[in-house]
Amino acid sequence: MGKKDSAEKLLEAHNDVFADIVNALLFGGEQIVKEDSLTDAQPFSSFKATGDTRLQERDVAKYWNEDCIRIGFCGIENQTAQDRDMALRVISYDGAAYRSQLSEKPQNKNKSGETVRYPVVTLVLYFGTEHRWSAAKSLHERLSINDRLLPFVSDYKMNLFELAWLSNEQISAFKSDFREVVEYLRSCRMHTRYEGSERELQHITEMLELFRAISGDESFKTIENEILNTKKEKGGIKMYDVFRAVKDEGIALGRNEGIALGRNEERTSLLSLFAALYAEGRADDVRRATSDQAYLQTLMDEYKK
Repeated sequence: MGKKDSAEKLLEAHNDVFADIVNALLFGGEQIVKEDSLTDAQPFSSFKATGDTRLQERDVAKYWNEDCIRIGFCGIENQTAQDRDMALRVISYDGAAYRSQLSEKPQNKNKSGETVRYPVVTLVLYFGTEHRWSAAKSLHERLSINDRLLPFVSDYKMNLFELAWLSNEQISAFKSDFREVVEYLRSCRMHTRYEGSERELQHITEMLELFRAISGDESFKTIENEILNTKKEKGGIKMYDVFRAVKDEGIALGRNEGIALGRNEERTSLLSLFAALYAEGRADDVRRATSDQAYLQTLMDEYKK
């Protein structure tokens, strides 16, 4: 399991975050799914391949219940890179969830005593920031289908959401910590500095780990104790506090690296450059610049514009 994948799951597994993602992306922010109506679902299912039984695992899965009746199954799949076969994977996950309803004990009944079958919905969250999703988004797009056969092949479209390209209206629909994630991804796409908002975080440890994973900046790990201690003292932490601490850490590191890199008159501009890059989640660029003078100059020219 990759670091990013694990960190994304940890945050999304919280019912308030999961419900918020579903409400924001499917219902325009209307509070249709309540966090207390969600229960964890089994993420594993099995399938046969070359005579062997194999397991497949969803990223996060929840049952949606109302009045003791299961009314839906929702799954979230996270993608940092594009996957040409994602539509096939989704139909496999969803098919397994439908098949499991035939094996369950008939406890999910309505007032008339009839067994209730519930829908399965999967959201695919694309975390990429450099390029939009150009791979297949449906079964038909992925398959090579003879024209004579086409009318008889059912299509299956996946619910894909390119987080870094969501509109302002869509982003404003998020109410949980996940809004910070989406706003940060958009900033990365636009190569603008993200300072963090004044909203108080509910899942600080998970957020620090996720931002560490998606930014590649180890400062989020370095400041963890400082942030958690501040929470104990102040009673609340905002994303602005986190990014300010990361920026301070970046300035401190930039100061040390700047001393090694440049003459006295160059250090001030280097500190400003490194602080800006760390604030934008570009820690890799800082590390490369410390050993590549040509690349450092490229960044300096970019920063002056």
